[in-house]
Amino acid sequence: MDWLTALGPSLLVVIGGIISWLLKARTEELRATEEKLRSERRKIYSEILEPYIRMFVDLKGKGPDQALKKMMSFDYRKTAFELNLFGSDEVVRAYNALMQYAYQAEASGSRNPRDFVLLWGHLLLEIRKSLGNERTKLNEADMLRGMITDIDELA
Repeated sequence: MDWLTALGPSLLVVIGGIISWLLKARTEELRATEEKLRSERRKIYSEILEPYIRMFVDLKGKGPDQALKKMMSFDYRKTAFELNLFGSDEVVRAYNALMQYAYQAEASGSRNPRDFVLLWGHLLLEIRKSLGNERTKLNEADMLRGMITDIDELA
């Protein structure tokens, strides 16, 4: 029993050190995984947004036609599939809502710019939150204010 009393504190320090090291290693591993996922999300989000940005840059020229062509490409569809795998739940839902609106508008021939703009702003807002700005005070219209001159009339 004397040896346990003599070695007890040292043994507790060693065990505590091992546990502390294991927790620290696991925490660092989780941080590295989260950063890698954030980087992958950033890449995918950028690729998903590219055709929409093209439309906003050149509304009267070939921008919308080029954007539509890009959205129908294999590469874009592959990126959309990757979005479903790597994107946050909220971003995937916002993207799907935007695409469903586009499909329904195309089928019915009726398009409401206000609805599209709000869905687009919602997607941008969810991407912003997904990339680390969870507590943002911005809304959908704020996300588009720099791109659309008459956003207050649409929102």
